This record gives sequence, structure tokens and C-alpha cells, in this order.
Amino acid sequence: MLPIETVKHKFKCFNKKRTIVDEEKGDIQEKSLEKLEGIRKRRGFLSSCFCAFIFTYYTISTLQLTQYFTYIGSNEISRDKNYISALEERFLNALQLNLASNWSQVYTAVPHLAGKGIELVEFTAEKFKEYKLETHIEAFDVYLNYPVDAKLTLLDQFDNIEFEASLQEDVLKEDPTTGGNDTVPIFHGYSASGNVSAEYVYVNYGRKSDFELLKSKKVNLEGKIAIARYGEIFRGLKVKFAEQAGCTGVLLYSDPADDRYSEDDGYLVYPDGPVRNPSSVQRGSVEFLSDMPGDPTTPGYPSQGNVERKEPTTIPKIPSLPVSLNDIEPILKRLNGYGIDLTQDEDFSGWVGGSKQFQYFTGPTEDYKVNIYNEQSYDIREIHNVYGKIPGKSKDFILIGNHRDAWIKGGASDPNSGSSTMLEIIRGLHELSKTGWKPEKTLIFASWDGEEYGLLGSTEFGEKYDKLLKKNCIAYLNLDVSVGGSQLGLSASPILNRLLINSLSKVHYPGDNTDNTSLFDHFFKDTESSIGILGSGSDYTVFLEHLGIPSADIGFVEGKNDGVYNYHSNYDSYYWMSTILDPGFKYHQAIAKYLGLTILNISEKNVLNFELNTYAKELNKYFTDLMKRVPKDWLSKEMVCTYATEHKFPLRTIKSYIEELENDLNRLDYRSKKFDKYCDSLEKSWENSNDLPFYKRIILKLKIRRVNFPLKMFERNFLTEDGLKGRPWYKHLVFAAGRDTGYEGFALPGIKESLDDLDSTDFIYWLRKLHHAIRRINVSLEL
Repeated sequence: MLPIETVKHKFKCFNKKRTIVDEEKGDIQEKSLEKLEGIRKRRGFLSSCFCAFIFTYYTISTLQLTQYFTYIGSNEISRDKNYISALEERFLNALQLNLASNWSQVYTAVPHLAGKGIELVEFTAEKFKEYKLETHIEAFDVYLNYPVDAKLTLLDQFDNIEFEASLQEDVLKEDPTTGGNDTVPIFHGYSASGNVSAEYVYVNYGRKSDFELLKSKKVNLEGKIAIARYGEIFRGLKVKFAEQAGCTGVLLYSDPADDRYSEDDGYLVYPDGPVRNPSSVQRGSVEFLSDMPGDPTTPGYPSQGNVERKEPTTIPKIPSLPVSLNDIEPILKRLNGYGIDLTQDEDFSGWVGGSKQFQYFTGPTEDYKVNIYNEQSYDIREIHNVYGKIPGKSKDFILIGNHRDAWIKGGASDPNSGSSTMLEIIRGLHELSKTGWKPEKTLIFASWDGEEYGLLGSTEFGEKYDKLLKKNCIAYLNLDVSVGGSQLGLSASPILNRLLINSLSKVHYPGDNTDNTSLFDHFFKDTESSIGILGSGSDYTVFLEHLGIPSADIGFVEGKNDGVYNYHSNYDSYYWMSTILDPGFKYHQAIAKYLGLTILNISEKNVLNFELNTYAKELNKYFTDLMKRVPKDWLSKEMVCTYATEHKFPLRTIKSYIEELENDLNRLDYRSKKFDKYCDSLEKSWENSNDLPFYKRIILKLKIRRVNFPLKMFERNFLTEDGLKGRPWYKHLVFAAGRDTGYEGFALPGIKESLDDLDSTDFIYWLRKLHHAIRRINVSLEL
């Protein structure tokens, strides 16, 4: 649309042309009276048409934009963290009725492994439709394994069976979910089938460094079965490192030393107390998640229909089983007295756990071996995502997701606390829509399938719709475990930090019965927490680390006084949730209110509610911390010029290049702060724009559009087409899952890994990649 000044200028020019001047003669051309009259009539007609066009154009535009501006006054969302708008208040009031318990009962009533539990697919779609979402179910065809049979036996030197593991969790009379004929067998997702018998070795957490230490101590791992305890790194990498060390199989168990409560301290065992039940088993996937999530046969492209499939390289070739403490202790105690005594060797500090029967020796012993029999059925199987859309006034959208699949029949915490919370948010937004509210940005909710195996549903979705997501997706908000304890946990791209903080003070913390503590007080004052960075292990991975979309992961996690978290166990049930972890489902309600307000804080802002300066400061900190690790002998090395040979560039040292990059990071700090202030001023001007002349509001709107583009694309600037070294699926320069940890996220992974590997050539390569991105962003933030 044209500003009023432009329209006035056009009229002025039009009137000037009515007088015809002969520049050569300098006098007015004489026209016959008849011709002049004809010209006047024609020009008068054209002038009338033009004015009518302008009037009609602006009248129609005014009517359209008046509808667009309808909610400026009543629905404004203030950046003041203590101010609750009328819209926010209506949303909070809608969630005073708490139905999370109802949804939890439904989601935990039937087994729902990836690709199964079709009744929950239909239930989710029905609820989406009930709350007036535009609903769609999409299937992907993925490579999956289901368990067929498994056995674990301890054999003596003559192959006589000394002990046979039950491979079952105890049925609890209090909890019907733990019994029945529909419980899911104990197994690992993506474990290899196999039947192996071998001597065995205790390998601590099964980290890469653990295997390297054992090798340096001359502990023979070749052809052995590795027994590792859960913790520290992703379970799939434990199996990967065991395979690389020459092991033929892996057993994983939960060691009592890694739990907060112990029977030795007088505490009772679940369900009577906070101590882990010794029959509890943590199931899970053993895909090599830090190499690549998603269907291992379709790396980087969607697994749908008749696609080309490749031999998987990100799943193990050796069998593995998860086992309980009850099942592993009779096996481990046979190592007592064999191999290295871990209680006596200082090099093995941190290797001793809390078993009462095992004295923590490495083994092996020739007197005993174990037999692992693991039969898995692999095939291409359908999984089902469910999508629900609330159309907004913009094509840009916010994506909110939770996975629906679980390793067990229950899953009250992981993942269905998130499923229940998401339905509550949708219900609250539906109540707003009854008042005529329509979001400024489109909202899309996704119920993912196949997350547990390797983030399948979200990854295949991201790979299929990558162009649309990069163009229009503003942010991804992840609900996996929304209630797993009493401590609020927030992890996010730093661009979302201010947004996440803004709504904390508006919601009561359910752990305080006095109503005097907000989530803000709890998060920053009571626990002195901070917003963490994202690694992997949940559905945000594809959006942030592959597509460059700002993402956040939100939920209550284990607090310092919480009992055992029954992770991936039959005991993660509705009974546990409703009687012990969250009676009354108050934590579910708090997360629903908080995330709902956060969604409104993104949707209803005209200027995207991002803060770049926090990102700039965090990036500067990441870089400074890593530069402390640079070997001194690297600093004087000359960098090889990679530009065209006909150009003459002076060679620079690594030290001088680091200093140049630091200057540009400081420049980013300055420009981002200035840009944030300008954005805040635009938002404030818009909130007070009701009394402005209409054309000034149009100009203001154009200014807002101008800043929203670099805000939306800020995170995308850190994508590199070639991806990280050795794992090209991960494309983000700033954030990625740890190469050797899986879950834990690391900042500036390319630079970090080059330092880990003492590779100066790679170090220079990643410095340049980061420098180019920083310079590109600095240009985009010029005002």
C-alpha cells in the first residue's frame, strides 16, 4: 500500500502536467478553445477515475486492516513479566478446570510402542477435532524392530547353567499397569539379533574413555561381553563403543550408586518408598543418536512410500539387553577377585557403584561366561503423526510437539505427561477462540510417533517439509516429559531465553502450598537454575540442529528431594503419577498454563519476541571458553589462504584470526543490543498505535516486517550445508549433540571436536565457518 505522501505527490505531478510548457520558446502554447475544452474534459474524467480508484483501494484496505487490528487493545501481550493481559487471564481461567488426569488415564491404558496403539492415534485426532483444530494424520514407513524372544543365562566353564535371568519386572498388586498379558517385553530398540556366549567384563558407564582406560590397563575386551551401568552418556553410544572395542554383546543395568536414595540409608523400596525397585528395567533405543536420528535406512530424506533404502550404519551389529539389578548382580558377583580391583586403583576413580553383592572388579574370568540370546523382528512398519492446526492471520507458524509412543503400557511421565499437557493447552486456546480470538501466527500441534526409537516421527516430518519449515516456522516448543519431578527444567536456543522467562512469574509453583511462590521464584531463587542448551534425545533435534529453527524443551525434572524416577520402566504408570509424583496433577496444570502463556507471547506479538543480545553474549562466552583450550604452539601457525590464487592476501597467524573473530563477536554484541532496543521500541509503538493516522500505522507495520525477517532467519545463519565432520546430518555451527555423549549438548561442536582431536587444520576450518556466519549476521542487523 502507498503512504499518503506518495499519493499527494502523484496528485501534485498530475496537476503540474495540466500546464504545457514549451521549454525552447519559453511561452505557453496556444490551444484552440475547443481542443482545450476537450482536454479538460478528458483529464477531468481521468482525474475522477484516479481519485475513485485511490478512495476505493484505501477504503477496502482500511476495512481489511481494521479487522486485522481488532485485537490491538484487548489482546496485547506486554513484555512486562508481571503484567497479565486480558487475553492471558482468560486463558489461565480456562485452565482452572484441570482435566490432565483424564487424558493421562486414557494414554496409559494400552501398550503404545512406535507403530502400535492405533486407538491412541484416533483418540488424539478426535480430541484435536473436538477442539476445532484442522486435523490430519500422516503415516511414515520406517525401519523398526519388535521383540520376539530373549534369554540371558550365566554358564560355568562346562557350559552348565548357573543362573537364568527373569528379564521381567515384578508385578505390583497396587498397580494394574504392571501386570496382565499385554505388557511389553524387555528389549532395546534397534538392537541386533544374536546368540552369543562369552566371558564378560565390567566397563563402568561404557564411555569411550572407559574403554580406552581398560585397554591401557591391558584388560582384554576382544570377543567379550561388556556389562555397563546406565548414566553419563546415551545408551546407544555405550553399545557403539563396545562394538568398536571388539565386544560381542552388551548388558546394561541401573546401579544403585546413581540413585539419590538407598536402602542403606533407611529408605524403603518403591512402591513403599523412594528407592528404585531392584526389578526395575530401563528400556530404550541403542541407535547411534549423535551420528544421526531418524530412520537409519533413509539418511537425510523422508521415509515414506517406495523410497530408496540404504544399509543402516547408525545401529549396532551386536546384540544388547537391558536388565534389572536383580538379574545382573548374580552375574557380576562372579567377577569378584578377577581382573583389576577397582576399589584399589586410583586410575579407576568413580568406577565403584552401590551393589551389595558385586565388589567391583573388571574381570574377566575363565570360570564363567554369559549367553545372550536376542531375537528381534525387523521390518518396514507404519508410524503415525497427528497434526492439528489453529489458523492464524499469518502464514508463519509456531510448532508445538509431544511424542505419543512409549516402551511400555504406561508412560505416564514419558511421554504422556506431555501428551496430557498438550491437550490442556489446546483446550485452553479453544476457550479463547469461543470469544472470537484468532492467533496472529498460525499454531500447529504435533503428536509424534516413533520418538523412542530415534526421534522418527519428528525427523521424517522435518526432512519432508524442510523448505516450508525453514521459510515459515518461527519456533518449535517441545513437550516430552512435562512432569518427571518437581524441579522446572528449561533448555533452549538463547534467542528464546527472554521469552521463556517472561511468563514464569505469571504461574504459581505447585510445590508451594502457600501460593506465594511463582515459577520464576522457584526457578531462579529457590534452585538458582539457568536455561540450558539443547543436545539431543528428544524431538527438538531436527528443528534446531538440522533446520536452524529456534527450539525449547520444557518440563519438570527430578528435584533434589524427589524419589526414584521410573524411567522407561513398567512403573512409569498412572498409579505412580497420580499417587506419588503428581497427585492432583498440579504440575501438569502449571506446565500447561506456563507453556500456553509462552505460546501467546510469541503468537500475539507483532515484532517477534526474540532477544538477540542474549544469544550474542552466550556465543561470546562459548567461544572464549573454547579458546582457553587452544594449544599455545598453534597460535603462531600461519593460516593457509583458501581464496583464489590470483589474489594476494597476507598470511595470518591463528592468533591474529582469533582476535579478528573476537572483534566481530563484540560487534555482534553491540549491534544485537541496539537491534533489540529498536525492536522493543517498534513493539511499544505498535501497542500505542490506535490513535495514529492510518498511513503512519502502515509505515510502522512495514518497519516491523523489516525487522521480523532477520529475527526469523537469525538461527538459520548458523547452518552449514556440509554438516559436522563425520556426521553431516547435524548442520548447526553453534549447537549439536555431543559426539561421544549423545544426550548432552555442546556449543560450537566443530571447534570443540577439532580441539578434542588436536587437529589444527579442522580448527581453522571451523573458525572460518563461524566467522563467515557472524559477519553475515552483523550485516543483517545494520539499522
